Amino acid sequence: MHCLSRCGLTAALVATSLLAACSSSRQPTIEPTPSFVFRSLDLSQRADNGDRDWDLTSPEARYDLSSRTIRARRPQGILYRDDQPHYRITADLATVLRDGELVILEGSVHLRQLNQRGLTIKGDNLIWTPTQSRMVINQRPMASDGQTQIRSRELAFQQDTELLVFDGPTELKRRDEASDDSTPTDDNPASTVVRGGSGTWNLRSGLMQAPGPVEAVRRDGRKLSASGLSGNTREGFLDLQEPVTLLLENDRGTITAGRTRWLFSAQQLQSVQPVQAELQNSTVQGKGFSLDERSGTVIIPSDCRLQQKQETLTARRCSWNWNSERVVADGDVVLRRKKPEQTTRASRMEATITDDGEIRFGQPGQRVESTIKLNPKTDAKRPRSPVSF
Repeated sequence: MHCLSRCGLTAALVATSLLAACSSSRQPTIEPTPSFVFRSLDLSQRADNGDRDWDLTSPEARYDLSSRTIRARRPQGILYRDDQPHYRITADLATVLRDGELVILEGSVHLRQLNQRGLTIKGDNLIWTPTQSRMVINQRPMASDGQTQIRSRELAFQQDTELLVFDGPTELKRRDEASDDSTPTDDNPASTVVRGGSGTWNLRSGLMQAPGPVEAVRRDGRKLSASGLSGNTREGFLDLQEPVTLLLENDRGTITAGRTRWLFSAQQLQSVQPVQAELQNSTVQGKGFSLDERSGTVIIPSDCRLQQKQETLTARRCSWNWNSERVVADGDVVLRRKKPEQTTRASRMEATITDDGEIRFGQPGQRVESTIKLNPKTDAKRPRSPVSF
């Protein structure tokens, strides 16, 4: 194995190739050839402090003396951190320029982290600048941590900080359930697909930022859009920047809110900002909301107001389960109907959603107070008093 600095790479390669030529040839060469063929190649680069930086091996390589260029077949390499193996890299072809100042890997490039997290970066063309610890993948780039996968027009990976910069258009796929092989594939579809522009993702910390417009599509058909996002994939959340719009499946309605936290590991959406929901035949407003995908429940925890054509309801808290089509209003509930003019008060009211989208309230087993105002007949001499019960 050759332990090489950048300045000593050429001399070592030339010496090795000449020895191989002398051992395999019976007659001395009259004129020097401009390139040397190696039966195998084993290169090692060390950092300034003497720690191992990277190794590169190949079963066959060619060295061009005039251009100081190595071309190697089926290269395999190890990238080190603190003198310990950290990444393994493979490709079909490698071109090492200017004695290791620049390395170009082509064809089925795989960069895999050597730990339990299993971070992987793939592509068909990778340009690596070892002195800057920087890699750029510009042909079919993809990065994955097992549950989150990113594809973009170009990926730039900073090896020392593990910062991934993606230049859009970008597609992020995410699976909710963890498994031995949970990376989204055609046979193992993603739970969520997010499309956006450019941004950053730190593979070490999980921090992610995408300042441009983003759109997410859930497997069940729900669609979500926001002006941008930031969050942490390792901690399981993304903060969606306002305005946030959620289109419910089967055209059930639209929810519009301010800044919203998406807890994708828990399959929940949460916001403390004002929210408005436009359902089929009603409008719901309130302060904040939470949505639990597993139970199929939306909760407005404060200042709930529901309005339909003929009635308005206010309450401290409202909830709706789209699986059972059940609506519950809690705390100082007031229901006002237009025809007949009626006001009903209760601590709790329940409702069901009909097939035509109307919310019909009732008070099973609850004590209520109702006031009905009857309009007098046109020929009555004096109006009747309101009836209370």
